[in-house]
Amino acid sequence: MTTPVVKPAPSDPGAPLKRSVLFLLPFVVFVLHTLEELPGFAAWATRHFGPETTNEFVAYHIPLMLLVLLCSWRAMVAERHGGWVVMAIAFQWQFCVNAVFHLSTWVAFGEYAPGVVIASVVALPSSVYFFSWVRREDRATMKEVFLGGVIGTVVAALAIGFLFL
Repeated sequence: MTTPVVKPAPSDPGAPLKRSVLFLLPFVVFVLHTLEELPGFAAWATRHFGPETTNEFVAYHIPLMLLVLLCSWRAMVAERHGGWVVMAIAFQWQFCVNAVFHLSTWVAFGEYAPGVVIASVVALPSSVYFFSWVRREDRATMKEVFLGGVIGTVVAALAIGFLFL
């Protein structure tokens, strides 16, 4: 009786990159969040914080989106550890803080805060998944996750503070 020879499955050279596509999540969340905010955020922010126009909103969101895309893309290519991964983590964390801001202002002002739906239905659940994946797959050390959280909190604070200008 002969033992069958078991050949290993062919390795997919793109498999790590396919798994790393989750680093694009901060960019996807940002695009969806911005699309929800775009029609009414400037008027809402003007009522509650400081003057803003839709053109200004678009003007500062385009470079920010490109920055988040760059960081997400470079983190995806790097696959694990390093500055790009920290920045992708920072931007995803920023959306958690941003979600808390939107939910808080919704309650405080007693009206719909443009961005609150995507913040609560997409940003928060995707962040839980993202951070679980980052740790489970060892894409970042705890130090990198912590640093990303600090940077993300600063980014969120700057974004919120910008509303008062």
